[in-house]
Amino acid sequence: MEPRLEAMRRLAALYAAVEEMHATELQRVTAEVREAEDAIERERQVACLSRVDGRAALVEGNRMNWMMAESEQETAAWRRRALELIRLKREELNNAAMEQYVASRLKREQMKRVCEDIASRLEIEEGRRVQAVSDDRFLARRRWTDARGKMRNEQEMKAS
Repeated sequence: MEPRLEAMRRLAALYAAVEEMHATELQRVTAEVREAEDAIERERQVACLSRVDGRAALVEGNRMNWMMAESEQETAAWRRRALELIRLKREELNNAAMEQYVASRLKREQMKRVCEDIASRLEIEEGRRVQAVSDDRFLARRRWTDARGKMRNEQEMKAS
């Protein structure tokens, strides 16, 4: 049974490595989602600053700066929409990576429990084997002592 335990431990180590790989992938994809969210926030800030610049240009009566601010605001909105699509795709990938990670973690935990179960069975078997050897020694010694006592009794009876 010990070779089986060793094989299961190697398999459990493989499952742990796969889980670690999936955890790394999940971290990478999560970072990409955060990166997209940060880019979206930057575009919101650009649009907000463009609105402020546009209002200032209107107050000054500077039509050229107002048009540039409007154009910049529209471009930021367009980029934000494109980034939002990218973020949605990345979130889908993130969800898939999370599911994969959870599944691999469950498999690793199952393998760990199987290994622990096999190890405990081996320990119980070893304990039983040691107890059986001990019982055999005790019984052998008792038989020897009883046989020796019988021989003494027989010799004493013959002597008397």
